[in-house]
Amino acid sequence: MALFSRLATRAVYNTSAVAQRTGVPADTFRAWERRYGLPSPIRTETNQRLYSDRDVALILWLRHQTETGMTISQAVALYLAQRETPGLAFVSNTSTNGRVAAHHSYDGVLHADYARRLAEALIHYDSHAATRILDEAFSRMSVEDGCLGILQPALHEIGTRWQRGELLISSEHFASAFALRRLGTLFNLSQPEFGRSRIVAACIEGEFHEVGLLMTCVFLSRRGFRVVYLGADLPVEDLIETITRAKPGLTLLSASTAERAIELARASREIQSATSWVQGESWKHRIGFGGRVFEEMPHLKLDVDGVYCGSNAAEAVAFIETMFFSSPVDLGDTA
Repeated sequence: MALFSRLATRAVYNTSAVAQRTGVPADTFRAWERRYGLPSPIRTETNQRLYSDRDVALILWLRHQTETGMTISQAVALYLAQRETPGLAFVSNTSTNGRVAAHHSYDGVLHADYARRLAEALIHYDSHAATRILDEAFSRMSVEDGCLGILQPALHEIGTRWQRGELLISSEHFASAFALRRLGTLFNLSQPEFGRSRIVAACIEGEFHEVGLLMTCVFLSRRGFRVVYLGADLPVEDLIETITRAKPGLTLLSASTAERAIELARASREIQSATSWVQGESWKHRIGFGGRVFEEMPHLKLDVDGVYCGSNAAEAVAFIETMFFSSPVDLGDTA
């Protein structure tokens, strides 16, 4: 999977360090290794195991799957299927403190059927049917699974059909508005004001496509992060002032077009320059970014003064969680 392939493979962590970073007992992930060959640490000359960042991320991901009702064998099978079939969507069935009782592995046929029905309902401006379809889906799977496997593909289908001239722009606007309302409700229910390692998230001035960013914030909040969501079209000056006051460990930015990506890059440099003088031992700040345009035009990543977090919300959350766990300093206020 794309997330794991980007992570470092140099083995640097001993067993105790991995247990600390992941919250998974050493006996557990050693048993996974013996039975399934995952993770795959190297052995030193004295036969000690050493793990890489990729191993740590994989253990975290497997832990997330088992927390939401999968067996470890199902989680391993899902990982292997996605690794061996690049076209298969990455799905993360995560939850926080047992608030979600997900119990289904990825079912491409089931998800495709729900996504098709949801797209048709939204194209016909039928929010009642769309709500019923999502409610039914979420009763059978985790919020994360439903968002990535159903809501996101439905929106993509509508956007693609609009670009081909098959739909009015009103259909795309209606679908986006529905998604924002639904994600906003999920975000509020996740209690984003509580948690660890404060994260600020915003779309800079001129960027109005916020569905992907809000979905990522829903996932982050459900993983126990404290999220300050600022929404779309935020002037850089206001964002810098907010960052300076809130002192987050991470600021998340998103872009949907090449023009907005260029503006995001410029904003990232302004933010880093403006906040560098107030950072110190007690506050370290990073910028994370994402958006479909960075997958379509990878060279745009090079101009951003920050870290690319992944191609979808699940990848971003796994990457951010690994980044926070592996940091030697406290990234952001945890009060």
